[in-house]
Amino acid sequence: MECMKEGLKLLISRSDKEQNEFEKYNNMLVLGRIRLISLANIFLSIFWAYMDWTIINNGADHIYSVTLISMHAISVVISAIFLIFYRWVIRKEDNKNSRIISITSKVYVFLYILFGAACSINSQRYTGNIYSYIILVLIAAIVFTLKPSVMLFDFVVNHIIFLIGIGILCNDLNLLLAKLVNSTVLAGAAFLIGFIFYRHRMTEFFYRKKLRENEENFKKLFYANPYPVFITRQKDGKIIEANKRAYKLMGVEAGNLDSFNGINDYIKNDSRVALEQELKEHSSTFNRIIEYDFNGKRKWVTANYEIIDYHDEKCILTGIMDITEIRKAEEELSHYASIDSLTGIMNRRMGLKKLEELLEESKEEFLEFVLCFLDINNLKFVNDTYGHSEGDRYIQTLCSMIKNKLDEEDIFFRVGGDEFIIVFSRKNNCQAENIWNKIKKQFDESNIQEEFPYNIMASHGLFYFCTGMDIDLGHIIEKADKMMYEEKQRLKKEHQTKHSPASDGIF
Repeated sequence: MECMKEGLKLLISRSDKEQNEFEKYNNMLVLGRIRLISLANIFLSIFWAYMDWTIINNGADHIYSVTLISMHAISVVISAIFLIFYRWVIRKEDNKNSRIISITSKVYVFLYILFGAACSINSQRYTGNIYSYIILVLIAAIVFTLKPSVMLFDFVVNHIIFLIGIGILCNDLNLLLAKLVNSTVLAGAAFLIGFIFYRHRMTEFFYRKKLRENEENFKKLFYANPYPVFITRQKDGKIIEANKRAYKLMGVEAGNLDSFNGINDYIKNDSRVALEQELKEHSSTFNRIIEYDFNGKRKWVTANYEIIDYHDEKCILTGIMDITEIRKAEEELSHYASIDSLTGIMNRRMGLKKLEELLEESKEEFLEFVLCFLDINNLKFVNDTYGHSEGDRYIQTLCSMIKNKLDEEDIFFRVGGDEFIIVFSRKNNCQAENIWNKIKKQFDESNIQEEFPYNIMASHGLFYFCTGMDIDLGHIIEKADKMMYEEKQRLKKEHQTKHSPASDGIF
């Protein structure tokens, strides 16, 4: 009863337009099944003829035999006529043909059940069974599921005909009552089955319609989205849908996605593994900063990812916003924030940060380096004698000479004014001194060639550090600074010995 109530509620809740739309779909479905039944009936016509011939030879009476042959012949003829007119009936989907299809379906189902009733009534003359009626009523309920009111009419009218026919031909009262009760129960059960099938078919129809509408709305939003959006298969990353903005971002013509094997191949930083893991755990992730490289075009984007079902496949819906220009601006700002504007090397903040990272790394693995504290000589003399612009040139030249002798892993930054720090990474004192001698040799060669009206000179102090030493960054710099100061004082004394005390200002 609860099923009946839900079914009736479903039928009543639909508008006339929706009901007519479903009826048109259902009638076309029934018409297609009638075609299959008609084809099967024609193919079985030889079998019917053989069965009729066998029954007649076994002593069936004349009326039964004539009726049986006539009914089979009529069913084959009707099937053939239906197949001839089938294409004509469905050729045009206008209102007129829709009515013809509806009428044809209703008439056929009524006659189909009537045929079963007639066969069972005729069987009372020979075998006394009602199998034909039972089988065809069940087939009609399952295969030809029409509107419940139509099916109820077909079942009631044909069942009355069946009961009248059986009542006339069946002489055994007890057997008659058994057949009446069994056939009535079966007809009621068949109607209930038909009603349930009809309800499920209607539910499925409107569910699919809703899915189509949602898909259409999704496509409208997808293609009209002002930001790049694309859909990729989860299993291989293949792009299967993209809007115009996405095509433009990727640098390909609309519809030409064959060259893109998998979007994951274009992710250039190490976020791909983390992205896949997060999608696996949460089915979505938002506001991720991702770097793509589309055919040599480096793009930074902020991306949102959502796992969806698309065309019966697990896919990833990706919406992105191109932030390449913003990223470039950030990188430039970061560059300026970490680079000394005069020399182009790292500034104090970034240099000390790199040193802290190096010390942290030494806690995890063996690491050694030599910190060189550097102070430029003669800078005050150059500024006072030739001006600050020449003093700046002096600093730039000295830094350029030093950078030419450093390895890529070495750290070089300006502490401030005329003070600098070099970190000879993964080197010992001897190696660091060798490099410093090469730098000093470069200074001497420039001085001999008198490229500048002053000598390029610098004092330095070295401190060796390796894993296991109990010392912090401040003390490392302090000790290197002390060594530098001692060298500076020594050079100053040597200079005073060779020159007059009036020239002390050059240090």
